[in-house]
Amino acid sequence: TTMNFNEQYNEFCLNYFRCIKKNALLLSLTQSQVLCIQAIPYDGITQTDLAIKLSLDISTLSRNLEKLKKHKIIEKTTPPYDKRTLIISLTTKGKNIYQKLSRALNESLNKVIKNINIEDLDYMNEILNKINWEFELYLKHNE
Repeated sequence: TTMNFNEQYNEFCLNYFRCIKKNALLLSLTQSQVLCIQAIPYDGITQTDLAIKLSLDISTLSRNLEKLKKHKIIEKTTPPYDKRTLIISLTTKGKNIYQKLSRALNESLNKVIKNINIEDLDYMNEILNKINWEFELYLKHNE
């Protein structure tokens, strides 16, 4: 069962990433840029925390962020309490792109799940919530 679950989960993730890439291309973005945009909370995040969240080293993340900054999708600020920290935030343009991406991904997912009954979707949502919670706990204790 575990092997089948792993295979199914892996296949799901790969299909989801293909869907992200398809929607990214429509906005002239790369898949990794979309993942960056999606990972930045409304009130911003430190560059270090964003790197951890995306499982990227700082240099790889910095290259992605520079491209997003060049296109005025994100901004970097230094808080007055710590000049060594960089806070990454979405600009107004970035927030608009985030909304477009969310709508496009929701439309894609709605097309994918349209033939699945609501009870199965509710159950899947519940299971994914539990799995994600367990991932959070696991990753916090094993970093």
